[in-house]
Amino acid sequence: MATQIQLRRDTAADWTSNNPTLAAGEFGWESDSNRFKIGDGSAAWTSLSYADTLKTLGDILVNGSTISAPSNGDLTLTTSGTGNINLGEFIVNGTTLSSSDSSSININEGLIVDGALNVSGTATLSGATNLSSTLAVPSGLTTLSTLSVTSTTSLVGTTTIDNLTFNDNTIGSSSNADINLTPGGTGNVVAGGLTFNGTTMSAADSSSININDGLIVDGTLNVSGAATLSGLAYPTSDGTVGQVLQTDGSGTLSFASISIGDLSIVGSSILSPSSADLTLNSSNGNVVIEGIKVAGTTLSTEDSTPGIEIAGNLIPSQNGVFQLGSSTRRWQTLFVAAETIDLGGATIKSDGSGQIEIAASGATFPTGSKVGDQSLVLGGKTNKTGQRPVQIVQIFVSDGSTNKSDAQFLAGTADLELEFNGTVEDVPVFTEANQSFDLSDGTTLLANAGGATLFQF
Repeated sequence: MATQIQLRRDTAADWTSNNPTLAAGEFGWESDSNRFKIGDGSAAWTSLSYADTLKTLGDILVNGSTISAPSNGDLTLTTSGTGNINLGEFIVNGTTLSSSDSSSININEGLIVDGALNVSGTATLSGATNLSSTLAVPSGLTTLSTLSVTSTTSLVGTTTIDNLTFNDNTIGSSSNADINLTPGGTGNVVAGGLTFNGTTMSAADSSSININDGLIVDGTLNVSGAATLSGLAYPTSDGTVGQVLQTDGSGTLSFASISIGDLSIVGSSILSPSSADLTLNSSNGNVVIEGIKVAGTTLSTEDSTPGIEIAGNLIPSQNGVFQLGSSTRRWQTLFVAAETIDLGGATIKSDGSGQIEIAASGATFPTGSKVGDQSLVLGGKTNKTGQRPVQIVQIFVSDGSTNKSDAQFLAGTADLELEFNGTVEDVPVFTEANQSFDLSDGTTLLANAGGATLFQF
C-alpha cells in the first residue's frame, strides 16, 4: 500500500486567527494563498516568516507572486527565437508593447515618458495629459479632456482637438466657425512679431508694422501718429479751409495754399504777392472771365449778349484826364437818364420828349424852346420877315356849325397863322437911308439915332 504524506493546512485567515506554534521542521500551508511556513518549535505562526521567500533562480528572488532582481540589477525577460513575453494581456516583443486581443491598452495611472512619444495610429487622451517633452502624432490625435504640453509637441498629419484641426503648419476650425485665441488676464496674443491686445495690434519690438500687400479698410482708418505712405510723410494735423497738400521734394507733405509761380490760390481767390500785378496772358487767344472776353485792351462778350453790364459807378482814376471814346472811335448812341450829363458843372436834362439837332447850318430846337422863362423867338416865314424875329399867332376860324371849347381849340391845328414882331425894338422913325438931318439947334441927327417907337406889328 502506497504511503500518503499530507501537510498541515488551513486558510491564511485561520492560521492567523489560531496562531499555533509549529514543531521544529513542521510545515504549515495556506491553502488559499498557496504559501507556507516551517515551524521552529518555539515561534507562533504570526511570528514565522514564509518559507517560500527563500526560493532563488540564479540572481532572481521569488517571493510569493513577486519576482525581484538583485539590488540595482535589471530584471531581464528574454524569449527564445521570435516568441513574445506575455504579461497578463500585455505582449512585449522587442520594443513593441501590444495587447493580446488587439484591443486598446489601458493605463489607469499616470504615465511618464522621458523621451519622445510617437503615436502611429489614433491617440485618445481621456484625462488630463501633461507632456514635458516631445509629443509626435503622425496621424490623428483626439483628446477627451485637457491636454497640457510644457515642451515641444510634434503633430504629424491631421490632429483634431475639440473643433480645431492641426495639419503640418495649418490650424483649422470646423465649418464657418471662428478661431479664438484668448490670453489669460492682461496677457497678449503674440503672432510672429505682432502683438494683439483687444482691438489693438502692435509690433512686439515696438517697431513699425509692415503690410506688404494691399490693405482694404471697410470702416474709418484713423491714424493717431505720423503716417508715411509710399515714402510720403503726411501731416499730423489739419490745414485751413481751401488749403491743399504740397511736398517739399524730400517726401514730406504739408498743408499750404495753392501756389503757381508767385500766385497763391485760397478757396475761390487767386492772389499775387504783395504789391505785385496779377497778369493773365493767353497764347494767341483770349482771356475769358465769366463770359467777358479780354483780347489785349479790348473787352467784349463771349456769347451773343448785346453788351457788358456794369453794376456800379464808372469813375476815372484822375479828374479831367481821360476820354470817353476818341475822334476816330466814337460811341454810336449815348443813353442816359434825366439830369445825368454834367459838363464842367453845367447840367443838361430832359423830360424824355423833344429833340435837339445840331448840324453845320445851325442847331434846331423843339417847338416851345425857351431861354429862361421866355419863349425862344422864331424867324418869319415870308421873304420880308425871314430875317427878323417874329411871334407866330395861331388863328382858329369856325364855320358856325361847330361849337368848340378853348381846350378843343388849343388841342387842334389852327386854320391861320399871323406873324407879329417877336421883339420890341427901338428904331428910328425916320428913314433908314443914312441921311443926315440938322436940328434947329444946329446939331446933327444921325440916321441910326434912336428914337421913340410908335408901334410895331
